[in-house]
Amino acid sequence: MHITRLNIQRVRNLQTVALHELQPFNVFYGQNGSGKTSILEAIHLLATGRSFRTHIPRNYIQHDTADAIVFAQSATEKIGMQKLQSGEQLIRVNGDTVATQGQMARILPLQLMDPLSTDIIDHGARPRRQLLDWLMFHVEPEFYHAWQYYSRALKQRNSLLKSRRHLSLDDLEPWNRMLGDYGEILHSQRVEIVEQWKSRLQEDLLQLLPDLQIQLEYSAGFHVEQGLYADLIQHHQKDVDRRYTEYGPHRADLRLKTPLGDADVVLSRGQKKLLIMALKLSQIAMLHACNRETVVLLDDVTAELDLTAQQRLIERLSQLGSQVFMTTLDQQSVKKHLHELAISYRLFHVENGQVHVVVP
Repeated sequence: MHITRLNIQRVRNLQTVALHELQPFNVFYGQNGSGKTSILEAIHLLATGRSFRTHIPRNYIQHDTADAIVFAQSATEKIGMQKLQSGEQLIRVNGDTVATQGQMARILPLQLMDPLSTDIIDHGARPRRQLLDWLMFHVEPEFYHAWQYYSRALKQRNSLLKSRRHLSLDDLEPWNRMLGDYGEILHSQRVEIVEQWKSRLQEDLLQLLPDLQIQLEYSAGFHVEQGLYADLIQHHQKDVDRRYTEYGPHRADLRLKTPLGDADVVLSRGQKKLLIMALKLSQIAMLHACNRETVVLLDDVTAELDLTAQQRLIERLSQLGSQVFMTTLDQQSVKKHLHELAISYRLFHVENGQVHVVVP
């Protein structure tokens, strides 16, 4: 879905924003605190149901108002979300109310590129696992179904482990079987997709970090050679003592390795930022190969990348058919890149929550 029209109401300092005739690249510039990033936040809220800046709705819904609303339209789709202070939300697709955020996510695949953050590399397995599962959701049709069943079984098993101090194998048998079956399915799906991802990643690493050798390795979260069900049986007492499920795809990880050691230890901050971009660009390339285009949010990229890296990134996103919404303090550099690459764009000036089209 390429957005042609975007309406935002009551998100932070954006009282009412109405944007029309949006282009493949849409550039928002203005001073810090003007509301640039809030525009990206609103699009993220629409696609995912959550902000990338806070987990608390009252922090992004305007003070003394009941809700925030975001609406987007393409040539074929109309989608909207109302987010309440309580965290409840109403989602509509082409006028119909839909039940789950997953339906919205399929219509609007979204990638956020924030070069200020190196959480994916530095902060444990969870953000890397989330990155993998975003890719799985969009390129493996059976993944979401298997993940739902696995997650329900995991929730029930963990609930039992927390509620009772003495549990036999028989008490957990139904959940062990379900976890084992769906966990193996998830693992097989992930292995296949990660193998495809590895080759795509090397292509983007060659462009962004040509002097480094970096390998992507997948860790299953359980002992693959003996299987997840066997792990659950063998470590039954440990799970009972710890009161949670230790083994399974919910503990999987992606490891990024160089010849000198793990990427989080060896790479500089600047190299980590470029590595994160390569990871996300290669994912976008995989969706592009499946005829699915991605909306990309670039927050203040020009402040963190040199001019060569900026141009490579913009050119690559254009090649992949992505629609880009980007913020910057340096609109002149961005305009220069877009003109040199002959990319269609729209320029907006943001000031005190007001957004104005800038005519070239």
